[in-house]
Amino acid sequence: MFDLTGRTAVITGAGSGLGAAAAETMFKLNANLALIARTEDNVKKVAESMDSSLERVNYFACDVQSEDSLIEVRDKVVEKMGKIDILLTCAAAPAISGNTEELSLENWRSLVSIDLDGVFLSCKTFGLNMIKNGYGRIVNITSFHNVATYPNRAAYNAAKSGVEGLSRALAVEWGKYGITVNTVAPGPIRTPRTSWFLSQSPDVEDGMLGRTPNVRLGETEDVASLIAFLVSNEAKHINGQQIVIDGGWTKCAWWGKHTER
Repeated sequence: MFDLTGRTAVITGAGSGLGAAAAETMFKLNANLALIARTEDNVKKVAESMDSSLERVNYFACDVQSEDSLIEVRDKVVEKMGKIDILLTCAAAPAISGNTEELSLENWRSLVSIDLDGVFLSCKTFGLNMIKNGYGRIVNITSFHNVATYPNRAAYNAAKSGVEGLSRALAVEWGKYGITVNTVAPGPIRTPRTSWFLSQSPDVEDGMLGRTPNVRLGETEDVASLIAFLVSNEAKHINGQQIVIDGGWTKCAWWGKHTER
């Protein structure tokens, strides 16, 4: 496995799901962590579950929609931990779905403000320290919806596609500073949000498994392992890429069921 000893990782959306799983994986790889979530109680629990003494883990309540709040957190991280080497953006807005012709501009903006604007502000704010130090690994979470999507997901698709485009632009712009910027696009992964979606009908999970060549839903640990690779020195020449992790879901056009192992 990879070694992140001496690296400081900032993770937004670290209070649950993919952010919390990635934090745990990076902690096991000896990284120092600055965990960010909108709700302090959630991120505090995640931090203390890994490091009860909080020697290697700091946590902050912060709204990624606020540039001032992000700057305040960045300055605290640098003061306490010296530098920022890694940024992982996992902060996500509540799900919004429905017919596009009925989608209000208010709801559109509420999702885009977190899922796209929040990524831009996080990259800009923490990237400044990386530029100063001449080193950085940034991973932004997108979605398999960038490749193949469901109906009624216009705002989510627009935001995640914007994150992919932003990341590609930053990779080109910041590579000269020793910074790589990549995206991870999870497919059906068993997170709290996905679990709620699957609970609506038993046919939903059957349909997902039927289309997935691996015949399983991904786990948050699967995504965390990929992220750990991308922020490691072993991935130093991977830049500007979107890697889909979905068990083959987006590559499958088969209409029948795969044979279960």
